[in-house]
Amino acid sequence: MFFQTDTPPINHYFAVPMFIFWIIFSLFVILLIRKKKLSRNVRIAILVVATIYAGIIFGGFPNLIMPFQQVLSTIAVRGDLTKLFPEVFAVFVGLIITTIFFGRVLCGFVCPLGTLQELISQINFKSDVKAQEKNKFHIETSSQKASLVRRFFLLILILLASIWSIQILQIFNPNLGFWYFINFFTFTSIFPLIGLVVVSIISIFIYRPFCRYICPAGAVTSLCSRVTRRKYRRTKDCDDCGLCEKICPTQEGSTNSKKNECYYCNRCIDVCPKDAIEFSKS
Repeated sequence: MFFQTDTPPINHYFAVPMFIFWIIFSLFVILLIRKKKLSRNVRIAILVVATIYAGIIFGGFPNLIMPFQQVLSTIAVRGDLTKLFPEVFAVFVGLIITTIFFGRVLCGFVCPLGTLQELISQINFKSDVKAQEKNKFHIETSSQKASLVRRFFLLILILLASIWSIQILQIFNPNLGFWYFINFFTFTSIFPLIGLVVVSIISIFIYRPFCRYICPAGAVTSLCSRVTRRKYRRTKDCDDCGLCEKICPTQEGSTNSKKNECYYCNRCIDVCPKDAIEFSKS
């Protein structure tokens, strides 16, 4: 049964601790951001805890990709969204609402696949401009190009699901690769684990490759975060030194950026010599 694509179900045993984790971590991180207490060491500690808790202990939950798979599958197979599981619907709606109010905090600090990529990115994406300029083992791409690729991939997913009922991410979803940590002998499809390994390796050289180029949840949250009122903004103390623009791994450090690809990595905060960046309303 090498090609079996069964995925672990969302049930109340996972849903309850998942939502508790979701709410606590989101509010905790936003509080640290507002208080300017999200230092590099604190960030790494939070990322490690989130990866271990959501990834290893709970096998990849919360899985922000699964709701989109289930929505597409329900439309393609049943043709009726009322048949969607309430837990899946709650995750889908909760993801959108959370993003509108808090930006990409779920992608940055809650999703285990996202936190793993962020941890690995510390290898070649530094919080120091000089060290980053000397580092030749990373590939930088603009958020516009990455978003264009991700939207194209989302269109492919929708077409495959609606026309041929093919759920490609049901097979290759790397987030499901975490399931092997808690249920190695039951979850038989090897493809998610391979996907998790491949994404982890690529994350050494490209910042958050799955989040920025493939993830359907990322495509939707990127659009939702455009209307988020609270974002990183420069204060009147800014002297336009340009360090934040140089260090931003998604190249969204400019004043006019919508910050829809901001994962609160805080590298801009780390390098600002004037402490002139704050999390505030427009």
